[in-house]
Amino acid sequence: MLLLDVNVCLYAYRPTESETAARVSEWLAPRLVGHERIAVSEPVLASVVRIATHPRVFRQPSTPADALAFATSLASAPAALLVRPGPDHWPIVQRLVSEHRLRGNDVPDAVLAAQALELGASLVTLDRGFARFAPLRAITPLSD
Repeated sequence: MLLLDVNVCLYAYRPTESETAARVSEWLAPRLVGHERIAVSEPVLASVVRIATHPRVFRQPSTPADALAFATSLASAPAALLVRPGPDHWPIVQRLVSEHRLRGNDVPDAVLAAQALELGASLVTLDRGFARFAPLRAITPLSD
């Protein structure tokens, strides 16, 4: 199982923004209809909508309707599985925050890492900072 980070989803949503975005989109598209489960969480989907519609992030931000439609299509793709935290999630978050002395904007990374660890999933991300959360397996779509 693969769990998607928001950066991967954003690149897939806006593939014409950059060469990296195009490569990520090309990597993700066949996987969304493949055999391996692609886990997506509601906080990641909400972050896609938040960032894609933000005028300080994009010169031409998406409309809320378009961003929501993309998030919905991602969550309903044939290989997609909408996931929510289970009973072990919070204890894992607590452990990661404590062990790594996380603060501020690093805490959401621990939340996502905890979800991947709880699911036994590999996290698909372009953020190299997830490497600190061993035994989490973080993979980048740019290495294929």
